[in-house]
Amino acid sequence: MVGDAVQTFYLMGFRGLKPSVYTCNMVLGSLVKEQKVDMFWSFFKEMLTKGICPNVATFNILLNALCQRGKFKSAGFLLRKMEESGVYPTAATYNTLLNWYCKKGRYKAASKLIDSMTSKGIAADVCTYNVLIGNLCKEGRSAKGYLLLKRMRRNMVYPNEITYNSLINGFVKEGKIAVAAKVFDEMSSFNLLPNIVTYNTLIAGHCRTGNNGEALRLMDVMVSCGLRPNEVTYGALLNGLSKHAEFGLVSSILERMRMDGVGVGHISYSAMIDGLCKNGRLEEAVQLLDDMLKNSVSPDVVTFSVLINGFFRVGKINNAKEIMCKMYKTGLVPNSILYSTLIYNYCKMGYLKEALNAYAIMNHSGYAADHFTCNVLIAAFCRCGRLEEAEYFMEHMNRIGLDPNSITFDCVINSYGNSGDALKAFYMFDKMNWLGHLPSQFTYGSLLKALCISGHINEAWKLFHRFCSVPNAVDNVIFNTMLTSTCRSGNLSDAVALIDEMVTNDFLPDNFTYTNLITGLCKKGKIVAALLLSGKAIEKRLLSPNPAVYTSLVYGLLKHGHSRAALFIFEEMLSKGVEPDTIAFNVIIDQYLRRGRTSEVNDILSTMKSKNVCFNLATYNILLHAHAKRNAMTRCLMLYKDMIRNGFLPDKYSWNSLILGYCRSKSFDVAIKILRWITLKGFITDCSTFNILMSKFCERNEMKMAYDLLNHMNQFTIIPNVDTYNALFNGLIRTSDFDKAHHVLQALLESGSVPTSKQYITLINGMCRLGNIKGALKVQDEMKTHGVSSHYVAMSATVRGLAHSKKTENAIWVLDLMLEMQVIPTVATFTTLMHVYCKEANVAKALELRSTMEHCHLKLDVVAYNVLISGLCANGDIEAAFKLYEEMKQRNLWPNTSMYIVLIDSLCAGNYHTQSEKLLRDIQARGLVSFNSYGGTKRLNELLIIARRKIIHLRYKMRRNFG
Repeated sequence: MVGDAVQTFYLMGFRGLKPSVYTCNMVLGSLVKEQKVDMFWSFFKEMLTKGICPNVATFNILLNALCQRGKFKSAGFLLRKMEESGVYPTAATYNTLLNWYCKKGRYKAASKLIDSMTSKGIAADVCTYNVLIGNLCKEGRSAKGYLLLKRMRRNMVYPNEITYNSLINGFVKEGKIAVAAKVFDEMSSFNLLPNIVTYNTLIAGHCRTGNNGEALRLMDVMVSCGLRPNEVTYGALLNGLSKHAEFGLVSSILERMRMDGVGVGHISYSAMIDGLCKNGRLEEAVQLLDDMLKNSVSPDVVTFSVLINGFFRVGKINNAKEIMCKMYKTGLVPNSILYSTLIYNYCKMGYLKEALNAYAIMNHSGYAADHFTCNVLIAAFCRCGRLEEAEYFMEHMNRIGLDPNSITFDCVINSYGNSGDALKAFYMFDKMNWLGHLPSQFTYGSLLKALCISGHINEAWKLFHRFCSVPNAVDNVIFNTMLTSTCRSGNLSDAVALIDEMVTNDFLPDNFTYTNLITGLCKKGKIVAALLLSGKAIEKRLLSPNPAVYTSLVYGLLKHGHSRAALFIFEEMLSKGVEPDTIAFNVIIDQYLRRGRTSEVNDILSTMKSKNVCFNLATYNILLHAHAKRNAMTRCLMLYKDMIRNGFLPDKYSWNSLILGYCRSKSFDVAIKILRWITLKGFITDCSTFNILMSKFCERNEMKMAYDLLNHMNQFTIIPNVDTYNALFNGLIRTSDFDKAHHVLQALLESGSVPTSKQYITLINGMCRLGNIKGALKVQDEMKTHGVSSHYVAMSATVRGLAHSKKTENAIWVLDLMLEMQVIPTVATFTTLMHVYCKEANVAKALELRSTMEHCHLKLDVVAYNVLISGLCANGDIEAAFKLYEEMKQRNLWPNTSMYIVLIDSLCAGNYHTQSEKLLRDIQARGLVSFNSYGGTKRLNELLIIARRKIIHLRYKMRRNFG
């Protein structure tokens, strides 16, 4: 339209007609409004060319145009030129400049301009002051605006409704409702009638602060003054009442709106839905949305966002997805804020896969992610331990032109710190510095944590003292980080020294400091010291009684078996008004369940219910695990359903318990289905989940199922750990699949772990048993190469394996080879071979080996003597056997029960009066049996039989007690 006006202006000139200055001013004003800058200035030049003389209004428009573009110097120059040309500025001219000065925050320039007005005899009018007051109130400087009102009165300029409305609105926005109310009363005292804007502003302010009674009273006053409440009035009331859960009054307001013929808009509906969601009344919120659609009120994205957020808050994801579907059906699509909300909530609840899907759709929809969204995703990666992916996502941020900020780096550094990867933490710290991001105290704390958790305590102390020399680098949190590490390592003397250093550096120990120290004392088993410290600290008001302190004391007492004392402390906590939190209850429940004291657990659960202490996810997990261990799957499922009903999403510990329970109850098919389902749904699983099933399959020798599970792990990029490989190895050994067992040990080596000496020896024995001598020797060489044990242990294992496999000649060949190489076999190796010879009734060869042992400066142990004595007795050479028995005693080696039984059986079979008496005296001297008197040979034999019976009974008792 304005373009047509310009064309008409040029056409008039072509026809010889001269438009008036008023016509030109209208065109100029329209061009300024539509921001057509080039056309504006060319029109003004053409106006001058045609001899149309500008008036005050023209100059006011020009000044406004210059100020709009921030050209204040040019505006000042134009003002001077205006005066020189004989066109004198009016109050409106100065008001135009004042308005722009205030908008740009140039209040000093505005004040000078008012002085300039006064010096030129132009009195500031109410509009002048309104401009200044209005802008001051918008900037949150309402108090200065009120001072200007006083100055206005002194200058005999009377404020109007706009002046007071600006001040009331300003004070309300600043939360100063009482001041706003006084300004409102002052307005009435000066015979100025408040209008609907005034009332709406005050009503909204009272509703915001929860003073809904006063808001309703004001609405009644407003009606009595002849003003009719509009949608804004009712919207403010509905918002306030819904926000503060006064839903009874909401119904009466809605009825009043209906009677007044005021429709409920989508903003009011959104406010009510938000109030219902925040108060957990989600079903009513959904019903209100349906009513909204029935009444043909179109909801916006905010309305749906409020509901989606409400369902996410209580963990009801499926309901949130239903609302999303409703939103799409109404033709609305999510905006960037809703996408960010979805990503945040998915990450918060552990649904990282869903969060990434939402992020991908957000990008595809053309919305650019901000730092908040990206940092939320990186934090989620870090929480899952997927730190490599977190770093990759940081590179993605760079690619989309969003440089990672200090919060991004802090998140990743902290996660590396929590995992104890000090090298990576410092690498990210260097990168952070290189990009120019300043580290915070949180960054320094994360670096110290990384060193402490990784076991580099000395380096942590050095870095800590370096930080102490950097201004503002150290705070209470960093001291407490070091204290936590020191207490965990059990260095309580260092912990006390650190607290002294803390005080020296003007940092007072806080609740966290004392709680840390008390926790450290409890873990160290110094319960008395912990109790004394907590008592003194509370008495001197250095420590306020808190659930964490009492929880540590209760945990320490229960752990060391002092259940009565633990319950006393728990009751003391209640008596001192310290309400135990869920964590405190969880500690007691966990410790009692570990000891199988389920009746006490039921009492504690009743106490929790009576105190309205809600279960958290950890509570459910503790109970689930206990029921799973007892194969109580019915209880497990009931608990699981209750957990879901209360809005808790299962985590990896919940799933682990269910899988463990089904494995223990031999429902492996159900356990596998659960595992497949959670992995496909994107739940966070780790090795521990798979290892539960892996160990059960291997225990049952179902190796095909175990390997299928291993392939399943590889599909989901879950790296097997030592426990995985150990379970597979044990299963393969049991099924005599020694070649595969060997491959498992090689895989274990490739993963960075070294197999144990026992595993290698077990494998060698198995291979020897199957006649795979070449394989056994290969494994023996591997033992030596990887430094699992010394060469003599490796070769000794081969000898024993061959001997156990009845390949005696091969075993002797390896033994001779060892002796030629001057590698001394172990005592166990000689004993194994002697045992083989004795079983073959070749005692002479066994005694030759005994001589070889002595030549190698090896002394026989109890087992070796037992083997030789048993062999000699079996061969009927009792004299030689008893001679070895006497030699054994001289070396301060006492026979075991098996040897006594062998000797008794041999002596009873012949006439060995002297040896029998000696043996009985020895048995009596060791306190194994007691006799009243001896007698003849017959009596000796009876005593030997009695002794034998008592020794067998004693051996049975020992095996039963000690396994």
